[in-house]
Amino acid sequence: MVLLRTQKTDSWDQVLNTLVNEQDFKNQINSLGFFLSDKPFKEFSKRYNFTPDQNTANYLSIDFWSYQSPILREKNLYVLRTGSGNFMILDETQFAKPYLDLNTAKYTKLKPIYDEEFSDLLNAFMTRQENAGLEQLNILGVYDSLVKELLGNVKWYVGPRGNKRSQFKVYANKKGNDIQPIYDFDGQEELDYTIWTKDHILLFEAKSLSQNKGLDIGWHKIAYPASRFRKYEKYKIIPIYFLKWNNVIHLFVFPIFKFHNDGIMINDPESIIPTSVFRIDLTTTIADF
Repeated sequence: MVLLRTQKTDSWDQVLNTLVNEQDFKNQINSLGFFLSDKPFKEFSKRYNFTPDQNTANYLSIDFWSYQSPILREKNLYVLRTGSGNFMILDETQFAKPYLDLNTAKYTKLKPIYDEEFSDLLNAFMTRQENAGLEQLNILGVYDSLVKELLGNVKWYVGPRGNKRSQFKVYANKKGNDIQPIYDFDGQEELDYTIWTKDHILLFEAKSLSQNKGLDIGWHKIAYPASRFRKYEKYKIIPIYFLKWNNVIHLFVFPIFKFHNDGIMINDPESIIPTSVFRIDLTTTIADF
């Protein structure tokens, strides 16, 4: 029987601290390797007399490993959103964390091309906004070089992007190489950019952050939007992580995306290691944001 707390709870971390010490939570973690919420976040929070002051995504959609609650990390746990305000908490010792550990030690440089006839347009891209950064590489001819490096001399077009409500199954690799279905996702996912060729879809997740931040991005930021292209079986999907640090951009290119049965794999260790890294240095005429 679940009892509603009468004393006001001030933070989500306090809720988590109470939750992880409850016997029912421990039983689920020990037997399944994860805890699945039985109610959406806002209803679940009421049980602990907690009133969220931010939208649900800020508590559940954790983009980076370093942003996971210290309450969870110190117990080798992490939270994933499962859509429609629901969430689950997984045991890292049983389900390896689906977060990357990237580095920029080795890379290939891609040189931007500046067209002085369009200097005003180039200046218009002087912003930290991720969408502007993605289009900035288009006008600088970087995507021509990228496509040529990856696929040769092929024709390409910018494809669709944006938010979409999607439904798909999520599988995870449990310790011992046991692949299990862990939840059915039903909710919003966001696609930042795509480039389409005759045979491939280059799928971009973009972040614009301070120097050395963002190297611990969650794989769900790429895998969730990739799900919308599962029906386009003729195309091979190449995931790319666009990470902008002031006037330096890194593009981390990952192996061809593999679907698992009727869904996605959230923590396949072979998928989250880049096959190549490209660096773009914007000239000193571009503002150091």
